[in-house]
Amino acid sequence: MSEQPNPEPDPDPDGEANPQPAPGNKQVQVVVPDDQKHGDYANFLVVSHSPHEFTLDFCQLLPSGEPGKVNAEVVSRVRIAPTMVGRVLNALNTNLSNYEDRFGQVKALG
Repeated sequence: MSEQPNPEPDPDPDGEANPQPAPGNKQVQVVVPDDQKHGDYANFLVVSHSPHEFTLDFCQLLPSGEPGKVNAEVVSRVRIAPTMVGRVLNALNTNLSNYEDRFGQVKALG
């Protein structure tokens, strides 16, 4: 699991890509298909689990048409093995720390 702040490799001063493989591991090149390059925007996340997997539902909160209610429309559902959860959390924590060092503390809304 990469703990890089974005999926693109960091360029070196000469502008060349400089991917950094994890120690003891083979280098992994992330390939993003053209139809997924722009990604999906999510502002809400639902996490659930079974004995065999964790499910992350990335959603957009949208007005429901009823006063006081909103709908959470799933834009992407990702299932991961329980063995990956700790690595995902570590990568998010590392990236959040790097983000806050650069842009300031993220304040939770609501």
